Amino acid sequence: MSKRTLQICLAAAILTAAVGYYVFSHMKQGGNPFSGLRRQSTKVDFGIPYARFKDAETLRSARSEELVTEVKAVIRQEGLPADVFVDDKTQTNNIAVTLYNLFFQFYDPQNPDDTLEKLWEASPIGVWNISEQTLDSVRTEIEKLEPIRQAIRTMLLQSDTRFYYIFVYPESLKTGQDVGTKINTDASGYLSDYALLEEYAIARALHEGDLTEATNALSYIFRITKLASHIGNVGARSDAAQTRLRTYDIMQQVILDPKFDRNQMLFLQKMLQAQYDDWPSEYRTWFGDRASGIIVYHRLMLYESSEVLEEAEYNDLLNRTDLRTFSRGFLKYREADQAFYLRSMQSILDISEEPLSKRWNVLDQINGELFRKEGLRDEQGIAMEPFVAHILLKDVDKLMRLFARDRSALNRALVLMRSSLGQSNTDRFRDPFTDAPYEIQKVDGFHSITTSTLQNPFRVPIFVEQ
Repeated sequence: MSKRTLQICLAAAILTAAVGYYVFSHMKQGGNPFSGLRRQSTKVDFGIPYARFKDAETLRSARSEELVTEVKAVIRQEGLPADVFVDDKTQTNNIAVTLYNLFFQFYDPQNPDDTLEKLWEASPIGVWNISEQTLDSVRTEIEKLEPIRQAIRTMLLQSDTRFYYIFVYPESLKTGQDVGTKINTDASGYLSDYALLEEYAIARALHEGDLTEATNALSYIFRITKLASHIGNVGARSDAAQTRLRTYDIMQQVILDPKFDRNQMLFLQKMLQAQYDDWPSEYRTWFGDRASGIIVYHRLMLYESSEVLEEAEYNDLLNRTDLRTFSRGFLKYREADQAFYLRSMQSILDISEEPLSKRWNVLDQINGELFRKEGLRDEQGIAMEPFVAHILLKDVDKLMRLFARDRSALNRALVLMRSSLGQSNTDRFRDPFTDAPYEIQKVDGFHSITTSTLQNPFRVPIFVEQ
């Protein structure tokens, strides 16, 4: 089974190539009809230095009161791209760089290496279980990739390691060409590759009866995915969430191993409790996503839409309208489009820390307004539809569901472990979909919880009778 097939199965209907990725695609100068906007004089004095508008310079030409109001709100929150995407050149402990450097080689079309792909093809889907026969069949590949696994582990043991953007300064910047700084966010796509290496280490440990090593390997996966979730990027958080959800399925098999004991349970509980106590703010994720969206609007005014949008987003645009209709509408109504986007994102930020069950009214209002604006034309027949806002906002509800599933899996595991060990106060770990406590079932010496939002049930042995 290929890695792509596995990721599709894990993601289900969720589009993991989410909003955050296409913002930082490679841009080049094109014949965009909006490119002349960069020469317009400032219409509004926003009271901040010009440098604060880096990657959003076209906002300085905002004229409508509606957009100016929203931009001023973003400025007060320090939410412009230059505020959010800050390159600290003194940092040398960015594990995103390590991931990229170690795994890019396996996806380089100029120098193909199928070592990693062979591991993906042998990795199971569904109930996780890697047999000894499977381990033997890929032993050469495992040994070849072992230095990579150990290099990442070594970095994860350092207390100051973080996961951050990779800033790239093209050579063309030296010539003064207006290409801007690129930010490479591909590294989060390699989280699952590293987790795969730990999967095989876990399988080997289970076959050797080394439960301590199996639980230790699980902790490394959770450590790196937590770092990626803190970056404030939708794409990175999506990749981290999907990797964690698969890891819970692996953890289930570790817990069900006959040699699994109370000490391993205490280790996993402590590790997951640390994850819970330092759970990344979803506000930060959407705050960064809004800054990414601002860059999209800026670059759409300077470059061809095919150069700015990912292929999927570009195709979505073409499915909704033709380029001429989009260009005419965006030229005239771009400020209304962006004002609607910023206003909607502020509403999303306002609810981002609420349980998912309390967000639906706001999300329904945003989606309802997008629906009502579809096909709108003015008296000249020019499209008034917020095409760009539709692209940037259309997957918000799906992504929030993914993040809620991620949190629900953590909460559920903690409730079961605490109840297994005879600990109280489990009601505080609530299901983000319902904001209600989990219902624990006791069957044949196990505590288990089944939810409609998590694909597989989860159970743990009972170590303390209650």
